[in-house]
Amino acid sequence: MRCMRLTRSACSVQRTQGFTLLEMMIALALMSVLFLALFSSFNTIGRGWDIAEKRILASSDMRLVSEFLRSQLSQTMVVRMQGEDGNQIYAFEGADNYVRYAAPLQPLQYQGGIYLIELAVKMDGTARKLEMRYAPYRPEMTWDKALQEAEPVVVYSGVQAARFEYFAADSMDDKPRWLPDWQDKPVYPLLIKLVVEGDDKQGAWPELLIDLPQVDEYVSAG
Repeated sequence: MRCMRLTRSACSVQRTQGFTLLEMMIALALMSVLFLALFSSFNTIGRGWDIAEKRILASSDMRLVSEFLRSQLSQTMVVRMQGEDGNQIYAFEGADNYVRYAAPLQPLQYQGGIYLIELAVKMDGTARKLEMRYAPYRPEMTWDKALQEAEPVVVYSGVQAARFEYFAADSMDDKPRWLPDWQDKPVYPLLIKLVVEGDDKQGAWPELLIDLPQVDEYVSAG
């Protein structure tokens, strides 16, 4: 009898130390739910890091492009070139979607020389991009002739909107104001502004406001 009691006790101990099949299945199900929750959390954190990294890179690109455009436009020079009617005109004109001017080209400025440069807003699928065309300055050439064979270089792509504005007055009798274009004028505008609207990933672009050189005709223009 004592032996049977010991055997029963041992069997009871074995039952309490082991797991049933149902308990194992419940444990595995709980572990699966736990791992799924952890994986979902890690995936969310990873996406958050990717979004943050893209925004940082976009912000860095915006600063670099903004500084390039500011430096480039601020070097605008007062030079003459041939107009479409054969008369000499100043090498500056613009509309809301492009501006043309003469300046040293920043990547090549240490090599010397003046270039005729065009910055233009072009469609890029559903978004817009900033393109640059340039050609060596020749006073006997018109804008179209100088730039007709120039290959466009993409400055930045993927913006929602971009436009140029010009702060100027037609004569000394008028007050300066912001205008959407500046063509066939005997003088340079006082300021040029580039407004760029980025998407949600890029955030807000800094507004570019650049002083332009002036000519004597501004005083007597009327």
